[in-house]
Amino acid sequence: MNAPVPGRFEDPPVGAAVDPVSASGELVAAGIPVRRAPPEAVARWMGAGWRDFQRKPATGLGVGLFCALVGWAIVAAMWNAQSAVLILPLITGFMLAAPILAVPLYEASRRQMRSKAPGGGALFAGFSRNRWGIGLMSALLMLFFYGWMRVATMIWFLFFGLDLPPIDTFLATALADYSFVITSFGVGAVLSALVFALSAVSLPMLVDRQVDAMTAAMTSLRACLTNPLTMALWAFVIAILTLIGIGAGLFGLMLVVPVIGHATWHAYAELVGTVDEPAGSGQLPP
Repeated sequence: MNAPVPGRFEDPPVGAAVDPVSASGELVAAGIPVRRAPPEAVARWMGAGWRDFQRKPATGLGVGLFCALVGWAIVAAMWNAQSAVLILPLITGFMLAAPILAVPLYEASRRQMRSKAPGGGALFAGFSRNRWGIGLMSALLMLFFYGWMRVATMIWFLFFGLDLPPIDTFLATALADYSFVITSFGVGAVLSALVFALSAVSLPMLVDRQVDAMTAAMTSLRACLTNPLTMALWAFVIAILTLIGIGAGLFGLMLVVPVIGHATWHAYAELVGTVDEPAGSGQLPP
């Protein structure tokens, strides 16, 4: 009989030597290298986004109007169905998936950065350049949207049961229970933070680069982990402006959405670098 090879039968089973902590770290680090940006960079991004919107407002107003129309349609449908419980989860959930609709804005800013006129083609070129990557990222965001809807309704039923209040007393009933408010906002904040971390720069990257959705998402996550204070401030600004837009009868989204969309492109350009520039080569000038 052949002698057994030393150590032949002492090999650990497949996966036994994988450290979950180090494996997660390697996954996060798998993205394209990112840069550091100070908190004041948020003001630069907003200023650049406003300038891009002013140069070619038609594209931005079109995207913003579409977002407002979707919001009005959600409110009208839930009002007619007497399902006020779903109005706020639907609107906030729609905002989780809204980065998908900003793809034309990323493309418009991309063209302006290259001294090209955005034109009507920006509405479709951004989607067609990397359709598989954008499609997968869109599917991921829609899964988060669906998950939030299920969680939000489950939280309501856990606190108030299956009996729904009249639509005109819904807000008074919900806000009267502080534990419900804290739980809803807490769960929503955690989910929103996760969605933001995965999509902060991933969709602009997919518009600009031929990369897969996983690489873009991990690069976005790494950008947030590398710049926690800056990205937390950026998320706070986005949340406040979005709430103002919604609070203004959804009309404010016609201005808020395009400015944030253009600004997101400039956040990507500073944190990662565009395809014309080697990533990690240094911080962009203000």
